[in-house]
This record gives sequence, C-alpha cells and structure tokens, in this order.
Amino acid sequence: MFITISRYLFLLFLIKSCLNIFPQYNDTFLEPGPHQNKIINNQALNNRALNGRVLNGRVLNENVLNNCDGWTEWSQCSKTCDIGIKMRVRISSNPIYSLLCSKYTETSVCFIQECPDHSEMRNRDEREKRKNKKKKMLKNYINESYSFGKFKSKNKKNQNKLKKPKQAEEAKTN
Repeated sequence: MFITISRYLFLLFLIKSCLNIFPQYNDTFLEPGPHQNKIINNQALNNRALNGRVLNGRVLNENVLNNCDGWTEWSQCSKTCDIGIKMRVRISSNPIYSLLCSKYTETSVCFIQECPDHSEMRNRDEREKRKNKKKKMLKNYINESYSFGKFKSKNKKNQNKLKKPKQAEEAKTN
C-alpha cells in the first residue's frame, strides 16, 4: 500500500514538473483555481522558481490560443489498472488555427482500479528461482567434482611413476 502511494506521488511529481499538466493551479502558491493576475504580478518570482521556462510559455500560450474553441474529449486511461495518464487536445473550428491549436495538449493522472494481487504468479516465480538456484549449485558441484577427479587421476599416474618399479608394475596389472 505504501509503495502504491509513493509511486502515485512520484508519478504525480514527475507529471507536474515535466509535463506542466495542472493549469488549474497557480505555479507559485499551488492554490486551486485560476489566478492569472497573481501569475502575471509575480512574474519575477515565478521566473526564479521555475527557471523562467514553464510559466512564461503557459502565459504566452494562453494569450496566443484565443482562437482555439475548446478541448477534445479525454482519451482513455493509458493503463487498465493502477495509475495511468489521460490526455486531451485543443481544437479550433477555424481551419487556419486548427494545426496550431492541436499542438497544445493537457494531460491528467487517472486511476481506474488497483491492479489485482498476483500472489500465485509471484509464488510460482519464487519457486522457479529456488529450483534454478538448486540446479545451478548442483551443476557447479558436479563440475568441480569432475575437475577435481581429473586432477586426482593425473596425480595417481604421477604417483605410480614415483613408486618403486615392482610396485608400479603391480599397480598396472591390477
């Protein structure tokens, strides 16, 4: 639950900071509602807080987009469960401005339902991991034993050479 909430807040922060999707909030004070006068009056503060890129563009865009009539319907949520994103596009009835208006989009976070807990799949995956780990350990053990066995057999040949000649012949016949 905590992870879901933290993911939601992180996604919300990312969308807010990168995509600038909350036009209903004042970027300086985060007070609900349109505060165009406050935005324009606090231009120096906003430039300092936002490095002068997001807010200036938004104020200019709203002035330029007077020829845009409205918005399209919201798109479907990008995910069927958990947190996703939906968007809509500006439209204009005037064909001259339709291309210009279509470049401006608004996005929003959407949440349809929580994703179901796939505990069976998770348990199966954990069993597979343990099984694969055991197989790997067994394989490594066999490889080490085989390598050690080869090393041991080479030493026996060398040991036979070091033995007295009679003992070496007896070892070969056995």
